[in-house]
Amino acid sequence: MLLLKALLIVTKDVYLMSTKLDFDHYNQWIAPISQLESPAFVQGLMIGQICADTSLTEALWLKQFLTEAGITKIKESWLHDLHQLYEQTLLGLNSDAFELELLLPDDTSSLAQRVHHLALWSEGVLHGLGLGQLPELNTELTELIQDLSELAMVAPPEDADDMAEEQYMQLYEFARLAAMMFYDQLHPMATKAPAKAASDAAVTLH
Repeated sequence: MLLLKALLIVTKDVYLMSTKLDFDHYNQWIAPISQLESPAFVQGLMIGQICADTSLTEALWLKQFLTEAGITKIKESWLHDLHQLYEQTLLGLNSDAFELELLLPDDTSSLAQRVHHLALWSEGVLHGLGLGQLPELNTELTELIQDLSELAMVAPPEDADDMAEEQYMQLYEFARLAAMMFYDQLHPMATKAPAKAASDAAVTLH
């Protein structure tokens, strides 16, 4: 059981980015790389690194990623995919319409799979943050790290009922918001619209 106090942003005018990230596509090419558990982990790792290092460029991130993953040879098509992932994720973090899209299985996948990969995404964010040199964090961000640590350990629900689906969506929205809050506060020069009023919500996922 996970008890997570999540800050949820309610936005009415969110629209999709022009290029949607395809979880299954990314999952196919990382499958042979045993140390990469999931495309969700890869994106989470990227977000953590971007948030922790304000001077991180795409080229530097790619170099760090390949080193961290132990990849010595990479196909040109993979470079294209990684570029798209970096570009779309960064666009989402900088969006004033809260467009950040998490690289997770879609709704056709089982709830257990979606919860599993959301936990791996959270694990990736924490690992990425740990690779950087974070400044002293305020109470809000410190608590977010604790919440992400809990989310990284969440177990898939035994019953995929409507309540479990709703709880998953709340966790998904919390994860998106947590990433954007980290980026906003650690990248003060980024231009973004002020967040709308948020409310605390207790989320329990069995």
